[in-house]
Amino acid sequence: MDQQTQELKRQIERILHWEPSSHWRLRDFVHLRDLVFSQTNQELNVDDLQAFWQVSEIPSIAFLDTLTHFIEYEGWGDFCHRNQVSEMVPVRPDAFHARSWEIPTRWIIIICWLSAIASIVVSILLIRHR
Repeated sequence: MDQQTQELKRQIERILHWEPSSHWRLRDFVHLRDLVFSQTNQELNVDDLQAFWQVSEIPSIAFLDTLTHFIEYEGWGDFCHRNQVSEMVPVRPDAFHARSWEIPTRWIIIICWLSAIASIVVSILLIRHR
């Protein structure tokens, strides 16, 4: 089963086009959970997703069924059968969206400082204008 679960992870990672899963953080697992729910209407636990990717812990066959439904297989049995003979199911390229863009922390700090400086300058100009 380990070979099949590794293949499942590889296929999901390939579809997502994210950074390598070894760099995923909690927010990535939350985002994956939301994508799975929007695609399958089945909710997965973020902790289970994280354990599955990081330590290969499998919570249940239902968990595997949900992940395989996410990548458009009929279920875990269908996934194992199709991947036993190396058959790949084509996935709609528009089915998934790239991760949302995040502003780096240093930019947020710079913007806050510039905002504070601008506020001080405007206050000084208003006081002098009186």
